[in-house]
Amino acid sequence: MTGDRAFGPVLVFGASSQIGFFLLPMLAERGARVLAVSRRAQVGGKGGVTWLRGELPARPPLDVAEVEAIASFGPLDALAAWLERNPVPGLRRVVATSSMSAESKRHSPVAAERAVAQRLRDAEAALASVCERRGIAWTVLRPTLIYGAGMDRSLTPLARRAMRTRVFALPPGRGMRQPVH
Repeated sequence: MTGDRAFGPVLVFGASSQIGFFLLPMLAERGARVLAVSRRAQVGGKGGVTWLRGELPARPPLDVAEVEAIASFGPLDALAAWLERNPVPGLRRVVATSSMSAESKRHSPVAAERAVAQRLRDAEAALASVCERRGIAWTVLRPTLIYGAGMDRSLTPLARRAMRTRVFALPPGRGMRQPVH
């Protein structure tokens, strides 16, 4: 809720992702009309969630004129390109995920990792630029790890192995983590 009214339509790209799995019911619970976009067809919308099949940067098959917010868990460069080509007159806020790799791999000895870090930073800058030109508030989150719905390929396999063996192997690495759970 924003004040005493439910917020307007929220367009969610990557709605079938781990974050989308938890976000959709939370938005619907708060009275938002949710337009959930996924590359794969999803069955049944419930509690104010309407599923659409689509992929960035292609335009979803709907009128987005009344969308007030976008949450995106897909490629930032594709989101920036989509916003550049698709005016959304009612859009007030964009929240998107990037990766902490934008910084942590910036000075990697591996050229491919440095290239990924640069591509992420460029995409973040492109999104910021289009949002600022259009007067849209924006937030980019840079998690190091996303888990909790059992869809990840990092902690879930480790946890399953630990349940079987009763031993949890601590992966190597140093540094702070910024997980999304």
